[in-house]
Order: sequence, then structure tokens, then C-alpha cells
Amino acid sequence: MTINGAALLKRYGFMTALLLPAIFLLIVDERFRSAQNLSNVLAQSSIVGIVAIGMTLVMILGGFDLSVGAIAALSGLCAVVVFGHGDPLHMALGVGAAIGCGIAIGLVNGVLISRLAINPLIATLAMASIVRGVVLIASEGTIYRAQGDAAAITIIALGRWHVFPIAGFFFIGSIILGWFILKRMRFGHYIYAIGGSETASTLAGLPVSRIVIVTYAIVGGFAGVAGLLLLARTGSALTNAGVGLELEAITATVIGGTRLGGGEGAISGTVLGVVLLGVIRNGLNLNGVSPFWQPFIIGCILLITVVVSRRADSGGRRSRAGFL
Repeated sequence: MTINGAALLKRYGFMTALLLPAIFLLIVDERFRSAQNLSNVLAQSSIVGIVAIGMTLVMILGGFDLSVGAIAALSGLCAVVVFGHGDPLHMALGVGAAIGCGIAIGLVNGVLISRLAINPLIATLAMASIVRGVVLIASEGTIYRAQGDAAAITIIALGRWHVFPIAGFFFIGSIILGWFILKRMRFGHYIYAIGGSETASTLAGLPVSRIVIVTYAIVGGFAGVAGLLLLARTGSALTNAGVGLELEAITATVIGGTRLGGGEGAISGTVLGVVLLGVIRNGLNLNGVSPFWQPFIIGCILLITVVVSRRADSGGRRSRAGFL
């Protein structure tokens, strides 16, 4: 059997590359390997991680969602308004309102893309602008703070169970849900099939439009949960909450090996991508690197990763063509 070097690079190269920065820092930096700091890395990565899990689903489908940051901001605003002074009923309703808001906007995105055939870039970019506008209009540019007992929501983002961050449980729950959808549900197999070839999936009788709509709704739900965690960080619904969240999620997903054209990707790779970003940010902060340089460094990592991915893809296609 012939060993395909490009296929090996594509399959194992990402995993090895993602582990190297963490291994290096664990060895050389005593501050990094402390339990408290590793807990901080997980807590800081959880919001991006939750959104990245949803982004993985939609990118395997062959699209992406640029509205998740705006959805998170509006979801947090909805939650804090419904919370009132924090009685249990209103707290539960507020959580439902945040997640429901995300799902509703995701449904609209899905309809625009699948039923009206609008390009995902245009549809979700326009939705991001609309939702940001709604946040500014509804809040009138002011900060809504959690009142009374509702202020205790900060424990979700800042609290610890022993040394483990509570926010990490939300991230782990998202990982399990995303993995279950892709690997244990027929719906997940349909996502891969549509990402591989929407035309072939349509000819095979798959309900493509319905699957697209539901997938974007799921992404919106993940963004709603992220909005709750953003609210919990400060106890306030900020008008600029979630700015750049969509780009970080896409970066983590692409670094984790999800193919930009759809049809290929895995939750495990996305988790490693999220961890890599968290490790890099934490390592840069520990070593006093200016925050002005950090986007530049992460952008370079994304660019290198995409180039390697495309070279592996083209190499694999040339190799396969040689056997035909």
C-alpha cells in the first residue's frame, strides 16, 4: 500500500502542530503549568470555544456565520432585561430568552441562505449589522447591569468548582453536544454530505433546505449561550459585547482542520484549535507581549494554517488523480 505524504500531513500534521506550543510552555514556563493558570486558560477559552463548536457544524455544511458576535450581544441584553431582580422564575426565563433569541436569529439566517439563495457571507454580515443596530437602539447606548440577586450570574463566568472553572463545564457540554450531532445523529451525516456536494445531496433526496435552516439555528443557540457567559463576565450587557467573536471562532475552527469548502472537519480538531489560541494568548500575556502584537501573531498563524491546509488538499487531489 502506497503511503500518501500529503494525506499524512493533513491527518496528523495539524494535531502535532496544535500540541507543540502547549508542550513547549508546559516544559519551559513554570507559571504556565500552574493549575491556576491552566484553569484560567480554559475559562478564557470557553466563550470562543462554545461558538467555535457551532461554527464547526456550519462550516462542515459549507457555510459560515459572521453574525454570532452580534447574536451573543443581543442574547445577553435580552437575558439581563428579563432577569429583573433575579427571582428564580425570571432567571430561568432570561436564560431561555437568550438561547431562544440566538435560535430565532439563526433560523432567519438559515431561511435567507437556503430559501432565498443569499450567499452566507452577505446574509450573515447583513444580519450582524442589523442585530448590532437592534442592540444599540434597544439599549440607547447605555449599559444594562444585572440587578439584585441576578448579579450572582457572574459566578458562571468567574466561579470555580475547586480549581475547575464553571465556564469550562459549558464548553465541555457544547463539545459533547457537537460531537453527538456529528457522530451519532443521522442529521450530522447529512451535514457532511451537503458540505461534500449539495447537488448530490439534493439528488439523493436529502431535505437540504431544512438541514441548512436547522444548522444555522443550532449555531445561533450556541451564540446565545456565549452571550450569557459574556453577560456573566461583568454582570452587564455591553453594547460592544462579542465584537470579533466570529473571527476568533472561525480561526479556531480552521486551525483545527475544518475545510473552508465544507464536507470535512471534526469537533476534536476545533477543540485543539481553541486550546491553541488560548495557549498562545496566555503565553504572550505571561511574557509581557503587547496586546497590539497579539492579533498580528494570531493572524499569521491562521494564514500559515490555511496555506498548509490548501497545499495538503491540492497534494491529496493530485495523488488521487494519479490512481484514476
